[in-house]
Amino acid sequence: MRGPPPVPQNKPRSGRKLEAIKEQSYRVCEIFKSIQGEGNVIGRPSIFVRMYGCNLTCTWCDTKYSWMGPEKAKEGIDYVRMTPKQILHEISEVDASLVTITGGEPLLQPLEQLVKSLVEKGYEVLIETNGTIKPSEELQELVNIWSVSPKTSNAGFSIEYGELEWLQNVKDYYLKFVVVNPRKDTKEILAFLQERNINTSKVILQPDGTREDYVNAVKELMDFAKEGLQLRVLPQLHRLVWGHKRAV
Repeated sequence: MRGPPPVPQNKPRSGRKLEAIKEQSYRVCEIFKSIQGEGNVIGRPSIFVRMYGCNLTCTWCDTKYSWMGPEKAKEGIDYVRMTPKQILHEISEVDASLVTITGGEPLLQPLEQLVKSLVEKGYEVLIETNGTIKPSEELQELVNIWSVSPKTSNAGFSIEYGELEWLQNVKDYYLKFVVVNPRKDTKEILAFLQERNINTSKVILQPDGTREDYVNAVKELMDFAKEGLQLRVLPQLHRLVWGHKRAV
């Protein structure tokens, strides 16, 4: 005699299906409140969510602790894992409407869940990125401001950028370039802009923030700009006020 038919098992159809319903978690380096010191939002109070990890190794990077030695990075020391709910809870008592998601390179992690959660809670979201990773269409629609910082050869390497055509789809953006040698670097920057037909009103130059004589670095760039350079120059406000420190 045949036995009874096997009882159907409620097995998931795929691992991806299970993964899709899980809340995303992020490698977060630090969360703090300060005054935005750069770009079009300079001077605004902001909550900063710094993600761990980067795909570049800029020589003058002022936040190397957010990406150096990734093969040795330890959870709980170099970063913590946080879900959107945990991040929202962390910042819920902070009096600021602007959230800056930065890095490292934040687009190495899928930010859609986090940004959507922030926007639903009424926050204005700014993402700082090096421009090497094209954001998803969902992110392009959700994010209020994009701060894009393309790298020139002064970063210590050569990189081929695309057209950055996705910038035409976003609500607002600006490009931010670090200048080490004003005369040499601005030639590269102007060529970069001309090749992509980017309006110079969207561009900000700022001096190398790791220089010990930072005020002189600002002066050198401003003096050069006075010669007729049609690009905006801004310092890092937090660098002038608090020096080269973490979480300021």
